[in-house]
Amino acid sequence: MNKHQQSGMTTLLITSMLLIVALLFSLASYKNLFYQIKRTQNEVLARQAHWAAEGGLECGFAEISNKSDVNTSLVKCTEVIENLTLGVVTNDGKSVLTSEKNKEYKKIGYKKIAKTIVAGGAKSSGVIKSSADLYLNGDHAYYPDPNIEISNKNWMCSLLRYKNKLYLHKDSTNIKSNGFIHDFPPYNGFNTTDNKCDDEYLTDFKNKSKFSKDVSQEINMDLFKETFGTERSDWQQVKNNGIFESVVITDPTTCGTTLADNISDKNRYLWISGDCFLDHVGIGLVSKKSQDVKGVFLLFHQGLLSIGGVHDKFLGVIYHFEHETINNRNNLFAWEKDINNYSTISKDDLYIPLDHTQADKSIQKRVVFYMYGSFTPSGGFMFDTPNQVSYFNIATNFSFNGELLSELLEPFGKPKWQQGSWHDF
Repeated sequence: MNKHQQSGMTTLLITSMLLIVALLFSLASYKNLFYQIKRTQNEVLARQAHWAAEGGLECGFAEISNKSDVNTSLVKCTEVIENLTLGVVTNDGKSVLTSEKNKEYKKIGYKKIAKTIVAGGAKSSGVIKSSADLYLNGDHAYYPDPNIEISNKNWMCSLLRYKNKLYLHKDSTNIKSNGFIHDFPPYNGFNTTDNKCDDEYLTDFKNKSKFSKDVSQEINMDLFKETFGTERSDWQQVKNNGIFESVVITDPTTCGTTLADNISDKNRYLWISGDCFLDHVGIGLVSKKSQDVKGVFLLFHQGLLSIGGVHDKFLGVIYHFEHETINNRNNLFAWEKDINNYSTISKDDLYIPLDHTQADKSIQKRVVFYMYGSFTPSGGFMFDTPNQVSYFNIATNFSFNGELLSELLEPFGKPKWQQGSWHDF
């Protein structure tokens, strides 16, 4: 046998084996490459699903925020994004908005994201709401807040909500609900003839010698949070949220002129710092401006407030606020500047409750709000001055205006994401 032929065969065999080995390595690398390509494609599909689901969340939140209603229809979002499912589950004032992309497949390209929505403020009921102690002197008639419908045209009405104490002065003071028979219904289209307050929610103190359920004590009331949707400690965020115009009162006796000068169509929300004494001229100016701009929100901060009017129709919300309270302080020294009311506020006989026993004289030292005269406000009073006293020495009709309140409180009722309720990992 020729040795050169054997050498050629050996070379061919070795070359073939090397080619086979190279082919095997190539096939192995291609398999890994195909795996990487497939994995990349899956990641692309997963990220597409993720961003589609997140887009669904943002779209759903925008719809809810625009309507200020977590129960609003989200069909516009599901029509824009293919194979998207949106749902809201509400519990204890918080709503979880869930967005799912490709829910029906739940394979590659499926993504589920959920975030918690916290409802804003503007959910409180009642004509007067107070974390301060209330002292009422005179006849007080209310056209109530319908609040909640118990059954067909039968309502769980609300007049007055207070946190701690409610005083009625002597036997001459009365609180009465007038029901819905009024020239102005609580809401547009509300039939004041057919709708009724339930008998258990219809106070007539003189005839019944007790309050009905439309006057309620709520020891856990957090008036600031239910109005503005945030903690009291964050009051500066509310003040500086771009809604309020800041007004500093340097002379409390000319407060009415100052407020009237600052109220306009663009400035319907005033954050007022300092004492403010509104006599009948001052409240008349403010009432006229409130009618011109169709309602105002006046927040009086860390100061005494007195109002004395004669049939002035004020349209709006009066919110009296103290972010901190100094215990055992004596407000009478500050009231000396209110020459129209100091002599009255400081009298002992102004503080004799129904049981005919003299109230603790410290009560007159805690008065931070005083109203007198004959005044017809249409809107709402909110007294967020814990441990202090708001005194009504007045005979009047308090008219609930649900349309006005809803409109004025709407900027604070916007839902918002709960911080930390969603993490992208």
